[in-house]
Amino acid sequence: MMTMLPLVAVTTGLSRAELLTVLAGIVGLLVIAGWYLLKKAILTPPQPDPWDETIAAEIEKPEATPLCHHCLHPHSGATDFCSDCGTPVGQYTNWLPFPQLFSIGHVLRTGTSGEFKRTPVTILGFMLFSLAEYTLFAPIYWVIFLRKLSNQQLPKKPSLDSAPAQQP
Repeated sequence: MMTMLPLVAVTTGLSRAELLTVLAGIVGLLVIAGWYLLKKAILTPPQPDPWDETIAAEIEKPEATPLCHHCLHPHSGATDFCSDCGTPVGQYTNWLPFPQLFSIGHVLRTGTSGEFKRTPVTILGFMLFSLAEYTLFAPIYWVIFLRKLSNQQLPKKPSLDSAPAQQP
């Protein structure tokens, strides 16, 4: 009943023909969106497997050395944070109360440092994460985050074409 209140409030002054037109438009848009998503899901080629069975078997070995997902520095399985870059790498780091504080701090520092892949999804994620974690202090974080985001450009990776030619 509560979900119908906004629809009733919007459609109270409409005639029956106008109401049917609005509903037909909404249904039409939903059908088009569903068809587009279904088409995209069916026609999207599957992503290739990044490794074969031998590499997967090597990763699963008990003596395999874990790597930091941020800097690829090797660490032990019992480590909670990477000794090279400080990224949370422990299996239970985000579940333990005290290390979780450092893990959250690392995420928020990554946002204010500006060293992340800038997509609308990641930017929105940093904004929503800060709002969820620190509601009162989120606007302060947003000011720092947006200032760093607008002022700092990511370093460009040098390409092979732009390398200076060597003189013989």
